Amino acid sequence: MKKERVGKFYDVVWTKYIPEYSASEQHLEIFFADEEIRNKRVLDAGCGTGIFSIIFASKGASQVMGTDISQGSLETARSLKQKFNLQNVEFREEDTLQLPFEDDSFDIVWAWGTVHHTTNPFKAIDELARVLRRGGSLLLAVYRRTKLTFLHEIIRKILLQTPKKSWTALSKVFAFFLAPVVLMFKKREKSRKGEKLEELILDWYFVPIRHYYYPEEIQKFLEAKGFEVEKFLPASGRFDSTSNFILKARKK
Repeated sequence: MKKERVGKFYDVVWTKYIPEYSASEQHLEIFFADEEIRNKRVLDAGCGTGIFSIIFASKGASQVMGTDISQGSLETARSLKQKFNLQNVEFREEDTLQLPFEDDSFDIVWAWGTVHHTTNPFKAIDELARVLRRGGSLLLAVYRRTKLTFLHEIIRKILLQTPKKSWTALSKVFAFFLAPVVLMFKKREKSRKGEKLEELILDWYFVPIRHYYYPEEIQKFLEAKGFEVEKFLPASGRFDSTSNFILKARKK
């Protein structure tokens, strides 16, 4: 199944690569002030290495639940929990499409780069909205659809046919040749730093499931669900075509 393939993919990616703590913290602070986090229950859906879960817990959340389908990622997350000696964070293997939590369970739901790797992104958003209490905040980071999306998809589908053992090496080769292009032609700095270009390329072009959307599609869907968008970042990366757009929305 495609879901299992995604999990196994991130068993590799998020055991070898861990985003930098300070850079991730600065990114989180773009969207949430410390006072919004203290004594709140947080769901980090599709937590990966758990770096954002650790930051939420360190900032005084009463409870942080990090979920993912990748056992390798969860092992990395649990090792970070032990490193930071935190008791208010837990990591569990759960599917974002079928969360086991009751309605209105969390004050904050953080889903950075999660829903677009599921088999049904809008169902995933429905689940995230269900477990968020009224007045709570939902953050979504979703791949942006542009005129170049079709080209990225052609490249990704070709590269997925290569042997898995070669993926890490191929990502390094791509990074070597793309680095000068990034330096010369980038439109902006990344909003979330701390990841090497080879790590980003591995995530862009070798992941088994990847969906793209226009921001308006997700915004309209959220508004129809009773959300009010409070913050919008149209592109988080150096180029529009390789960016997430980010929405922070409050459940009315």
